[in-house]
Amino acid sequence: MLRGIVVSLLCLLTLPAAAQYNINKMMEEGRRTLDQGYYVTSMQIFSRIVGLKPNLYEAWYLMALSKYHLEDYKGTDSDCRRALELQPYIADIYELYGMTNIREEHYDSAIVAYTHAIDISPDNRDYWFNRAYCLYRIGDKQTALTQLDYMLKRWKDFSAAQQLRADIKAGRQPKQRPSKPIQFDINHLRPLNKSPWLMKQVTEGENKQSKLP
Repeated sequence: MLRGIVVSLLCLLTLPAAAQYNINKMMEEGRRTLDQGYYVTSMQIFSRIVGLKPNLYEAWYLMALSKYHLEDYKGTDSDCRRALELQPYIADIYELYGMTNIREEHYDSAIVAYTHAIDISPDNRDYWFNRAYCLYRIGDKQTALTQLDYMLKRWKDFSAAQQLRADIKAGRQPKQRPSKPIQFDINHLRPLNKSPWLMKQVTEGENKQSKLP
């Protein structure tokens, strides 16, 4: 009988480790399917993970990224907010939240998101560009130009900033659209907060606060 009790106790002690192993395996599978472009599958996997472990910010972020690729911007917005509640110190999450707000034409919210991203990663020129773009979209032409002038002093060969500045000066619609995270690197999230996202300029389609609006 004593032996049976000992075996039962050992089984109970190994349950948390087994559960964590399963979560890790599911995360790997979710990353892999996201990397391969199976966004519905990756979304379903990360949805299951947050159901089992709701405080895992990385799963919320990757579920948001899956939804972004599926053009479910409301879902992306909600999942980004949850990820930021859990981990407010990673620029990539603010970046995705900012781009989602641009897609929804919520430029004020995008400005706040990119301001947070710049605070965390001030050397990422795409964050600066996207914020300047949003400032222009809300009609704050002068602040947008001031920021673009700063960017061009810092990054003299930044052609996107040069084009946006010329468009603003000419009073025409911007030809250069915001940068966005459109590629997924499976190694990027090991861990998430050590390197910036692969960014790419896209040419099609289209004030700092303490809390996200």
